[in-house]
This record gives sequence, C-alpha cells and structure tokens, in this order.
Amino acid sequence: MTLLQQALGSIVRWALAFLAGYLVSHGVWTPGAAESYVNAAATAIAMAVVSLGWSLWQKYRARLRLLTALDMPAGTSEAKVEDRIKAGGGVTPL
Repeated sequence: MTLLQQALGSIVRWALAFLAGYLVSHGVWTPGAAESYVNAAATAIAMAVVSLGWSLWQKYRARLRLLTALDMPAGTSEAKVEDRIKAGGGVTPL
C-alpha cells in the first residue's frame, strides 16, 4: 500500500468514524458493525481515489505524447517523441 493510499485511508476513515459514531449513538448500528463498515468503506474509497488519480495521469501522459508527436516532423519515431518529452520539450496539453 502506497503512502498516498494510507493518507487517504486515514482521512476517509476519520470522516466515516464520525458518521458511524452518529449512527451508533442513534441506535442504527452496533459499535462492532460500525467498526467493520468504517474499515471496509475507507479502504474501498482510498483505492477508488488512487485508481482515479492513476487513470487521469495516464490520460494526461497519452495526450502529451499525441500532441508532442503531432508537433514533430512526420515520420518521427516514438522513441524520439519520448526523448523529447523526457527532456522537457513536450507540448503542454490544455
């Protein structure tokens, strides 16, 4: 588990624990059930946020590659496009 996942899990778990405390105090959940639900939900939400972030990053990188390739002369190899991006010369996707 990455540090980002752990941090997100802690934040989500805190918010869910607050909600669970409210539900336990009003007799909707038992303390044991609340703990189980909070742990499961925090893990699921943290994983979803990390997955979403990773997906957005991949989309950004793909767009960067496409725009950089279009900006280079026709017939430029994929390796040269990657080298240009690594050197910081890639086109900025807007």
